[in-house]
Amino acid sequence: MQTFADTLLSVGLDAYGPVTTPMWAGVIDTRDRTVPIRGVPPTEGVRPHDRSVGGANYYHDVVTLAVFDQLTEVTGDDQYQQAAHDYSEAFLERAQHPETGLFGWGEHLYYSFFTDTVSVAEDRLINFRPGFRMPHELIAWTPPWTRLYAIDSTRTRRAIEGLKYHFNGPDVQTHLFNRHAVWNSVEYQQEVMPWIKHAALYAYSFGFLYQQTGNESYLEKSWQIGSLYWKLRDRRTDLVFGCLYHFSPNGGGKDASLSNTALYTYWLYKAGEVNDNSEMKQQAITLLKAYDRHGWNEEQQQYYSALNLDGSPLENSQWATPWKKGYGSSSLLTLGRVAAYMSKQESTDRLIAVVEKALAVSNSQPVPESFTAQNIGEAIQANLDGYELTENKEYLEKAQQYADTAIEHLWQDGLFVRQKDDPYYEAKLGVGDLLSGLLRLHVIQNNVAESASIDWSF
Repeated sequence: MQTFADTLLSVGLDAYGPVTTPMWAGVIDTRDRTVPIRGVPPTEGVRPHDRSVGGANYYHDVVTLAVFDQLTEVTGDDQYQQAAHDYSEAFLERAQHPETGLFGWGEHLYYSFFTDTVSVAEDRLINFRPGFRMPHELIAWTPPWTRLYAIDSTRTRRAIEGLKYHFNGPDVQTHLFNRHAVWNSVEYQQEVMPWIKHAALYAYSFGFLYQQTGNESYLEKSWQIGSLYWKLRDRRTDLVFGCLYHFSPNGGGKDASLSNTALYTYWLYKAGEVNDNSEMKQQAITLLKAYDRHGWNEEQQQYYSALNLDGSPLENSQWATPWKKGYGSSSLLTLGRVAAYMSKQESTDRLIAVVEKALAVSNSQPVPESFTAQNIGEAIQANLDGYELTENKEYLEKAQQYADTAIEHLWQDGLFVRQKDDPYYEAKLGVGDLLSGLLRLHVIQNNVAESASIDWSF
């Protein structure tokens, strides 16, 4: 881990363009250790217009930033935590829009090292899509509000308040939202596209502000947004669909998917934690258990990747897999990790069976020829979650096997590359998840005393 961190800080900082900053490059060519401005092909499953070639996407680095903190905690070397602080401080100063308060990060935006501005990918500029200007969107890691608030509470508060521009009007109690907002324009959204994951991310975000300020209006916002899909669940099954409204003609998002359920319940539970709201946490547990109840096929010993709301399989049903091509989390490993998190936080064994089933399916499937850093990192973490919950050493051994695979195929000249047989480090492909898993495995195997205070959640 220290070799990776030292290499990243040596070759991956912003030394390009008129202004140099301590931000970390999202893409590095390991062959010459440079930050390319263009010409980096996307991997399978990654859209070419949603990448950070030639710059930094802070949201892609949230887990890596935590690893740098943890390295300081484990080694006593302050330089890693200081590097994370410097990056965060520069991001706050340079990537926040002065009017909306929104940060230039997430699914579509990044900070360009070569133009020293927040930008969209070059492909988006060339192949312009009408109505899709500078889209702000949160993505599937917990927003790093705690870290940013400790550095600059005013800027962070403005960024969270700026989430109101995702809504169709100023009152988040009475208006639905779009997962996209316009980073550089003070305007409410005309299109309604309230995906379930984003509802929970907003609930967590406003809940965080309530935790910090005690302002009841933030608590109300968190509750209204967080409980939206709880209220929309099918009360016969407690299954919930993915999007109340979707613009696609085939009615996208109207089934209950394993991925959407796992991520929604994860941040709904976390919103309940920051709100000190046991009802919200129990809602999350109820929805997760409902998917386990209806989505598990006992005969096949598999989870369905999606269900009808009455609990029946879809017409062309598929099994959930741990190996997702391209960008994003595996729904099966995410299910195991979320169940493990709730089980640990609740000090209960009610969800351990979910963890064990998710791991049984995942560990029975061989690693494919093509895999990403995030895939392997999540597999390591999920098995370590299982080990810490059950003390079953088979999970620890499996985590080590995945770690060996990662080191054999992804370690290249001081960096971890994004996938096997590929020369590029790319943060978007979840290298941070891999780093976190490897460090956690080291800590467990070496009984590092400082590990008790480390939070390994994503």
